[in-house]
Amino acid sequence: MIAIVMWPSTQQQVMPAFPDVFVKWYFAAPSIHATLGTTAEVLGIFIALVAGTKLVPERFRFRNWKRWMRAELALWWIVLLSGVATYYVW
Repeated sequence: MIAIVMWPSTQQQVMPAFPDVFVKWYFAAPSIHATLGTTAEVLGIFIALVAGTKLVPERFRFRNWKRWMRAELALWWIVLLSGVATYYVW
């Protein structure tokens, strides 16, 4: 979904204004949403790798699952709300 829907619209509407994306909310809102979304996606992939594989070295693994999953859920809610804000600004 990110690669098929979100990336092309970001390239078309936000990237032409780069690096001055934080001058207007029209460009700042999707930039913030993209940064938060990328962070949430990477964290989710990391959690899945720790939970389901032995690819992550032991020193990078975590033990407190509730804390990491709650952080991921909170981050996704923030991403969702920033996505709604993006469409509101657009």
